[in-house]
Amino acid sequence: MTVAATPDGWDEGVQSLHGHFLQSSAWARVQRRLGNRVVVGADRDWCWLGVVRRAGPFRYLYLPFGPSLRTPAALPAAIALARGRAFAMGCAFVRFEPGDVDPDAVAATGARRVHTRQYEHTLVLRLDVDEATLRRGLRSGHRSGINSAERRGISVERSNDAARVADFTRLLRQTEQQRGFFSFEDGYFDAIAGELLPGGDATLYFAHAERSIVAAALVFDFGSTRYYAFGATATGSRKLAPGPPLVWRSILDARDAGSTRFDLWGVAPPDAPADHPWTGITAFKSGF
Repeated sequence: MTVAATPDGWDEGVQSLHGHFLQSSAWARVQRRLGNRVVVGADRDWCWLGVVRRAGPFRYLYLPFGPSLRTPAALPAAIALARGRAFAMGCAFVRFEPGDVDPDAVAATGARRVHTRQYEHTLVLRLDVDEATLRRGLRSGHRSGINSAERRGISVERSNDAARVADFTRLLRQTEQQRGFFSFEDGYFDAIAGELLPGGDATLYFAHAERSIVAAALVFDFGSTRYYAFGATATGSRKLAPGPPLVWRSILDARDAGSTRFDLWGVAPPDAPADHPWTGITAFKSGF
């Protein structure tokens, strides 16, 4: 079915199948604000949220981090329905991300592997422990940076004001220029801000030093998991190392709010070479 909104109980169903934030009703709202068509499908053992996208002259149905499955055996039925819905809408194909489902089981659906749009490897920090345990897990450099933040003049604030997204994107563009990549247009972040920040599905964090914003982060919350989705550092502020105290505040806030997992949203593969483009960010994230 094509829907203007996800059905009642959708998020509870996704969470029961350990589904990702990008399969949530909150993400569906963002996609609709961006002008994209959203489609959902569900059964007892699986569910998926799909977005109609375009690749050149072709339209396709994209299931980000989907489908959510109770067991790998549910994959064929989930994909069969997605394929039927896609073709009925005039889409040329379905693109899905089955996670750690065995490749042979994926191949049995008739799918072939292509370059992934989302991360394939991540780090997840358990939050169902006390703060002292979390601190013991910190790498020494991060622990030192967190402990000395106040002395170095670093303070951290959080905000759910959609208007503050401009402060975030300004720093993000600086980070992209420094590292030679581009993420998304400003309109993408404006849609996230307008839909998710006021209701608390997303939160902005800002690190300040000498009356300037020197680092920022955008996090998503879904069920018992907080996702560290985007981070940025102002040009010339990397030596100040505002990142660890910024992320640490986000971790503690999530724990205090009852979250039990902190998903660091993508790292290099375990066997990645030293020159992998994600080596630096992986080292930063693994420090927590």
